[in-house]
Amino acid sequence: MTDNKRLLPGSMSDEDALTCDDPITALIARLSVSSVHESLVEFVNAEMKRPGAKVDTITIGLAAYMMQMHASFVAYFLDAEMADAVVAQFQAVFDRTYREHFVDSAKELAA
Repeated sequence: MTDNKRLLPGSMSDEDALTCDDPITALIARLSVSSVHESLVEFVNAEMKRPGAKVDTITIGLAAYMMQMHASFVAYFLDAEMADAVVAQFQAVFDRTYREHFVDSAKELAA
């Protein structure tokens, strides 16, 4: 691995993730360094500053938005008959990555 900054201990550097052979890791890396990510961070920061902002409202809204966005994109590529397979795939990705990433991120931010 290179000496570039890592988001979490033991994670790939940006450069390594962008150039790795795993297409999913590379796609995530491209998203994380894109204006899409930057715009989302700016939006969330602005939402936190709104009068009466509540973390639970923002986090639940973000989760719903991301799921709806995913569903809309997938619907563009696949027929509705694929719904069960798509839901199973989404659930598998969630089960495999969400909790671990959340815990690692929370520990890193607390350090």
